[in-house]
Amino acid sequence: MLSDDDRRTLAELESELEADPEFAARMAAPESEVRFPIVFALCVALFVLVPPVMILFGWPGVIITVDVFAAVIAVILIARHRRER
Repeated sequence: MLSDDDRRTLAELESELEADPEFAARMAAPESEVRFPIVFALCVALFVLVPPVMILFGWPGVIITVDVFAAVIAVILIARHRRER
């Protein structure tokens, strides 16, 4: 239970926040969509693929696989950065 003094203080804070148009706009904005964690999924896929690639193709195959995954992740991160601007 709140005391009368606490209720008055809370009411004052609420009225100040409602009068702030910037705060009201931020609170009224819809929540952003939750993104699929594609970078995490790619890292898991790389972790799973490295042993079979190593067995089948050796070190050159692992190096090429890691390079391809690194390039794909870089492209995804650059695209996200450009979209946020």
